Amino acid sequence: MTDQERATLLAGNYGTHLRVVVIRPDNSEVDLSTLLGRDWVMGAQWSETQDATVCVATVSVRRSGPGGIVSLSPMVDASVANRGPTGLLVPLLKEGRRFRIEVQTTSSGRARPDAWRQVFYGRIDEVDAGPEELSFNGRDYAGVFQDFFIEQERDYGNDTVGVAVQDVMTQIIGDNVPTGTGPGLYVPVDPMWQLGRYTQQREPVWDAVRALAEQLGWEVRLRWREGHGWALYLQSPERLGGEAVWTFGPEDYESLRQAKRALRDIRNVVDVLYTDINDRDALGNAKRKTVTSINPSSIAEYGRRYMQVAEASASNINTEAEAQRLADAAIADLSDSSLTLELELPYFWPLEINDMVRVEPDGVTLGAPVELAVVNLDHTCSGGIAKTKLQLRGRPATSVLEWRARDAAPLTAHNAALKSIDVTTKLKGPDAPSDLQPTPTVNGFALAFKPPSSGPEWDTFELHVSTSPGFTPSASTLKAAASTTRFEVADLVPGTTYYAVVRGRDAHGNVGPASEQVEMAPRYATPADFAPHVSLAALPPNADFESAAKSGQPDTWTPIVGEWGVDVTTDNAAYSGSRALRFIAGRSAQVRSQPITVRGGDVYSAEVWAMRPTLDGANLASLVVRFYSAPGVELSTASRTVTVAAASVWERFYVVGTVPAGARFVAVSFGQGSGNTDLLVDSVRLENVLSLQPPVSYISVDGIPFQNGFGQFESPPYSAIENEWPGFYMSSSMDTVCVGVVRVPNPAPATLTTAFVLPPTHCPAKTRWFSCPTSANTVVRARVTKAGAVEIGAGAPPNGWVSLEAVRFRAGPLR
Repeated sequence: MTDQERATLLAGNYGTHLRVVVIRPDNSEVDLSTLLGRDWVMGAQWSETQDATVCVATVSVRRSGPGGIVSLSPMVDASVANRGPTGLLVPLLKEGRRFRIEVQTTSSGRARPDAWRQVFYGRIDEVDAGPEELSFNGRDYAGVFQDFFIEQERDYGNDTVGVAVQDVMTQIIGDNVPTGTGPGLYVPVDPMWQLGRYTQQREPVWDAVRALAEQLGWEVRLRWREGHGWALYLQSPERLGGEAVWTFGPEDYESLRQAKRALRDIRNVVDVLYTDINDRDALGNAKRKTVTSINPSSIAEYGRRYMQVAEASASNINTEAEAQRLADAAIADLSDSSLTLELELPYFWPLEINDMVRVEPDGVTLGAPVELAVVNLDHTCSGGIAKTKLQLRGRPATSVLEWRARDAAPLTAHNAALKSIDVTTKLKGPDAPSDLQPTPTVNGFALAFKPPSSGPEWDTFELHVSTSPGFTPSASTLKAAASTTRFEVADLVPGTTYYAVVRGRDAHGNVGPASEQVEMAPRYATPADFAPHVSLAALPPNADFESAAKSGQPDTWTPIVGEWGVDVTTDNAAYSGSRALRFIAGRSAQVRSQPITVRGGDVYSAEVWAMRPTLDGANLASLVVRFYSAPGVELSTASRTVTVAAASVWERFYVVGTVPAGARFVAVSFGQGSGNTDLLVDSVRLENVLSLQPPVSYISVDGIPFQNGFGQFESPPYSAIENEWPGFYMSSSMDTVCVGVVRVPNPAPATLTTAFVLPPTHCPAKTRWFSCPTSANTVVRARVTKAGAVEIGAGAPPNGWVSLEAVRFRAGPLR
């Protein structure tokens, strides 16, 4: 835009001039506003959207001149308008003719010959010679590439360093579009994407080029390049927005025709499933992987809104960096609030799709300035009035409709090379594989088979899995596809019976018959499946609800009252880890852990943390320890009523129960009745509070000798004072506990003197002092040193005794 053009638009009081130029096959140009000394143009309308990268236009002209002598109808051969410069018949307005729409805005009211701006360049698709006016419409030259079809499959890219995506696009256009047709490709910024070898299948040229751009999160669009003319731009939207290119205030627009917000298209968690050519399994097959991009602030405002983009095994997105770039592009385009404004302005030609525009508030619909991206432009010039209808939304992005089409649509895309492997078979595919050998694994299975030895050559195999015997393979049963004779599946439910078949595809996508069906059941994990340092002692399993293999329900936990997902569900507001259980207000629900083996007479303590997330209301819940017989009959329970009164404060509750005779299993459950508000529960623990303890070690009997004349008070048998024989043991809480009495020598020690020494495992972290009773009804000082020496101080009665019952301390280092 020149300084003069900017000044004219800023002034606001300007006139708009329109002309339409048609280009004949010999490249001679005809200006319909001056043809035969008359302006034939009645009006024009052209529009462009973010969702469609092809611009369309409609032009209305007078069908006939004064007296009907001259007609623009292409079916009137005698009309001088349909004769070329040499007098030969060359209909002017005929499908296939190129045309331009040009405009200029002036403050003087008169058009200048050097100030015309091209705003549309395309080709006529349709001509309608109506009764009074003739209209024709067409697409811009991006649309022209839709009409050229890739008739022959070719390989592009290479398997070494790759080929730049823009070079591949140029090759596709050059191989399928006649030289000199339409504008060339322009790349302002190198996308730095090298394509490996792939086969470009038959489809329209524009679809093939656009699909490559979409895999980048970029777009291809026809734009005016200042100083060069029209070009096909390959570029990424300026997703950070940047500065607004223009500001419109209430004085520019009559009213906001639309101002709405919508939740529908917001996505703030995006997974991209892809095949990683840099990470292969033992058979050399590329592994399927997932990368994720997240917008935490969007999740906090709108909740978690998930989307998956699944790239097929043949996709050019085949490295982690490429997949992450696609996921990040989706988050940038979809995670923000989708405020949409629509306003009508006097004709404003400089705007392009994805330009940022600032709209000043009108105080009625809009209370503060907003900066939004242009997503739709609709220009109309008719009856001496020129208008621009402008639609704004969010930040610059690629098509929301295209993202929506890819959302939760595994293995689909515009590019035929990326389409679902479940294609319509037109030719006979490979014969059925044979000798299927399934091996159950944890949460899945491995399946080896023999490829067919006759028939059409196979390229890849499809694995189809279902829980229904005799099923028919379809897109819903497709589990994997790869050029391999062995599949591994690891996302099934243990203990469930599954059925599987394999069928082959040739290089053209033709599918052959399915193999014989095989049956298998994924097994549960066993201790042998765990790494050496994984502890199996924590009870109950999955105590913090972090693991959920199916439908979000925590593994090893089952609703015994109520329905999962309706009466109770998971929540991110956790006490420990990242997941808690939320019991829904007004609904009865009880959730029970997996039963665990026990022994009769043991004592179990169950602990749970609970919180009421709402300010108002109260919760009356229950915590129950349940004991079962070998057949699974409930023998007894220990329960506690839990009252959660405080809001937004995690509280600890526990209950203790003794294993009754005949019980073989224990489980913990918790829940609440229907007369409550929401309740959050997390971090369940079930512990055996009667642990095994080492026996008492007796001095001089179990390898620890007396020293310095100290000894036992009476030699065995010592039935009268058998509980007073000196010794020590380690308690369940890691305390060293001394018991019994020691006999004092004669003469008694005058200072601290060692009676015996504890083993290193029972020593304190530092010297400990104690007051010990004696047989003379006195108290003497005693201490245990860091080295374990038990020392008796002065004042002990000769030939009497000193009690050790007061000596107790925490063993081991300081914590």
